[in-house]
Amino acid sequence: METSNYLYEIFPEVLYVVDRKANLSWKLDDTLGFYNIMLLYDGKAEFTCNDTTIQASGGDLIFHKPGDRRKAQTFAESPMKSFAVDFLYTCPVYEDGQWKLVNSELPFSHIQNIDDKYLFSRLVNLFSQLNRSFLSTKDVGRVNERLIFCEILALLFKFKEGNEYNYSNSKKVDKVINYMTENYAENITLQQLAEEFQISPSYLGNIFKKVTGKSTIEYLINIRINKAKSLLKDEFTVSETSKLVGFNDIFYFSKAFKKHEGMSPSQYMILQKNEI
Repeated sequence: METSNYLYEIFPEVLYVVDRKANLSWKLDDTLGFYNIMLLYDGKAEFTCNDTTIQASGGDLIFHKPGDRRKAQTFAESPMKSFAVDFLYTCPVYEDGQWKLVNSELPFSHIQNIDDKYLFSRLVNLFSQLNRSFLSTKDVGRVNERLIFCEILALLFKFKEGNEYNYSNSKKVDKVINYMTENYAENITLQQLAEEFQISPSYLGNIFKKVTGKSTIEYLINIRINKAKSLLKDEFTVSETSKLVGFNDIFYFSKAFKKHEGMSPSQYMILQKNEI
């Protein structure tokens, strides 16, 4: 399932958060006016959404949307423990010089099992942070709630996209990307990155491509071009910019820049001056 790019612009309104350790009398029987997402981390429960009944246990993610008729109960021999969040959301998108609100459909089914143990561990940690933030009375609490919940949703979006998503590999790749953003001006190669992170070059190249859709050199060039745009806006010359972002050959820099931006660095500078 491919996730709409708009969903990565999501702005949630967190209504309620709970770390629920259900007692034997716990039940749900309601019709929802909001979205609800629940991560079971222990025990078992039975859920009915409209006309579909399922049993869920630790590692399962349960999702309901507005209008769903929901029923649930736990089991005496294995009481459910779970995190739950009630929320609403929109996706504010800035296009063509103006803001618009997009309501992209969330990609979740009624139940899905988080079978990546590293992802599950990270989600439990994030839900725990979210619960603590919700209970806090700090003025910045609502901002923190959105930040944490947005990370939860982004991880789940990636998981639902499939493509052999692996949280452990994703974190390895994040470290490589952070290294490249801090050292883009250096002579970075796949071999050097592999040695830096003690991973074989072939393995690193493989997981990097799976996670980002690009090779390490393609990603590095994108970082360098993005930095070059900032320097050109600040009126560094094309020659200065080329060296500062790690291109030893100004002609290769110009070629890469044009491929990325559809115009030469000089044309980009002129365009930026005309927009001031």
